[in-house]
Amino acid sequence: MHVLNHVIIIMLLNMFRLSKICTFMVCVMALFVSGCQKDGVDPNNPPKLVLDTYSLNVDGGGGDIPLYYALSNPVKGGQFEVSSTESWVSLAEVTSSTIVLHIEPSDSNDERLAMVTIKYPGLDPAVKVTVLQDKQVLNKFSFEVSEVTYKSCTVEYKPLDKNRPYMANIIDAEYFKQSGVSQEQAFVDTEMANYLALAQRNNMTLEELMGRVSPQLIYTGDAQRQFVGMQPGATYVVYSYGITFSGNSYEMTTPMHSTVVELPMPEMYDVSFNINCKMSGNTASISIDPGDWSGYYSVQIAPDDSLHYIEPGMQMTEGAIKSLANKFYINARNAMKGGASAEQFLRGNCYTGFRTLDVQLQAGKKYMIIVFAVESKDGEIPVMRSLPSIVYI
Repeated sequence: MHVLNHVIIIMLLNMFRLSKICTFMVCVMALFVSGCQKDGVDPNNPPKLVLDTYSLNVDGGGGDIPLYYALSNPVKGGQFEVSSTESWVSLAEVTSSTIVLHIEPSDSNDERLAMVTIKYPGLDPAVKVTVLQDKQVLNKFSFEVSEVTYKSCTVEYKPLDKNRPYMANIIDAEYFKQSGVSQEQAFVDTEMANYLALAQRNNMTLEELMGRVSPQLIYTGDAQRQFVGMQPGATYVVYSYGITFSGNSYEMTTPMHSTVVELPMPEMYDVSFNINCKMSGNTASISIDPGDWSGYYSVQIAPDDSLHYIEPGMQMTEGAIKSLANKFYINARNAMKGGASAEQFLRGNCYTGFRTLDVQLQAGKKYMIIVFAVESKDGEIPVMRSLPSIVYI
């Protein structure tokens, strides 16, 4: 009997050890699985990052250089990690569409090369960008941007050579990109062709026209320009280059130098719209109650194959909100360029008070109803003034 008890005790101890081993193995497997699937990253649909260029050629003056990017399958809360092999290249800022690199002015008599690595959660492999900087400071312009609002900013242009004529301007970053910023001579040729056409329509040479627009565009020495009527939430490029004119000819005397200005969105009012929708066949009856908001509001209907449609349950990103605001702003601006006043545009395209709209929809599609407050101050171009309220059909 004593022997039997001893055997039973040994068996119980072995079973206890086996239980601990099994528990340990389950914990190890759990750690392994959690290590293979990072939070927020779908292994079957990982993030993808595309840049407009993977190689930068920078003059010796340096500056803030934007890399335009498109990020698909973003990770909630994911942040870019940008590092450089050289201390003279650093991250200036990340916006909804650009990764801005700050390049220090060169103090070397030789060209220098840096490699920038861009990481993002779930992005494999990391994206690499080469930065080649010229050995000489050929165009040492510096810019100071101040008094930035959602519709204006002030820029001080400070050239190294105070006697050299130069262009001092600003342009929408998207147009700047599409115009071939990586090929600055082509950009300048296009810009000057437009000015030449204007000169010829007014029976002037290009040199005479540029004399007329100095100091509005062409300056010598330090200059300050205030830009107004700008697009809220948009990105702009401040740029300069040395230039001289002779008749209808011109010559760039320095490379182009530029920096990026990101305008904020206007402060959003705390407005919430109550939206209800009833379907009868293919007709949607959409009722909108603006609550305490007594001003105008815009109603956008986005089908599931449109740019502005967001799947139910997903948060509207800052980029999506800016895109909606941009679409509304451009439509208003184009209408006012065509002769309409701000009030005429708002009356013809927006609503006030409680409204019921009957809208014909296409069978087999899903739709998103988007409503947001809009406002025009002192007859200016109307802008978005509240975050969008959304209902799905």
